[in-house]
Amino acid sequence: MPLNNMQIERLKEIYATTLTADIAEDFSVSIYVIQKAAYSLRLKKDPEWVRERAREKMLDENHPGRKFWIKKGSVPPNKGLKQEQYMSGEAIEKTKKTRFKKGQKALNVRPVGFERITKDGYIEVKTESGKFELKHRIIWQQANGTIPKGYNVQFKDGNSQNLCVENLYIINRIDQLKNENSMYARYPKEIQLAIQAKGALNRQINKLTKKENI
Repeated sequence: MPLNNMQIERLKEIYATTLTADIAEDFSVSIYVIQKAAYSLRLKKDPEWVRERAREKMLDENHPGRKFWIKKGSVPPNKGLKQEQYMSGEAIEKTKKTRFKKGQKALNVRPVGFERITKDGYIEVKTESGKFELKHRIIWQQANGTIPKGYNVQFKDGNSQNLCVENLYIINRIDQLKNENSMYARYPKEIQLAIQAKGALNRQINKLTKKENI
């Protein structure tokens, strides 16, 4: 079942910082429908939001990726060995072609302070750490201190390139999803309740239909 015009417009607003599964449930459609619509509209997830979710997942002790982490105190198998002791002469000769010469800099190296715009419209700046960081987060922290865990920095006017500190604010991600990214947020309370009731009814109908087709 394709999305209607209202759902498409709402998808454009919330897709970047909302779980696809949550959107599918709110719209009473399958995840595939949302993914297909997002692809056709060329929608992408907010990289900052994706990174935050990835960090949160990796904190879970049961995350499967943790078994590949290098454990504290582990010793590399080539520690203390000369290169010729763990590489063949032919392999060593091949590495010489791509080795950096003393004082040589990579062609794509950028100086500290260099700015670029991401494909999602955010401004990133290269910091002393050698990494690119989102400039609006840096500006907010310079004015207000560390961003609390679980909070995002947002733009009051919706313009991701308006970096005036007065235009920035922080919001808890849970409140953001509930009050700003929810498909119901723009409607009056009575309309929100009606939409939610309709969604719940549709989900029950879908469950019953599936049972009958088993």
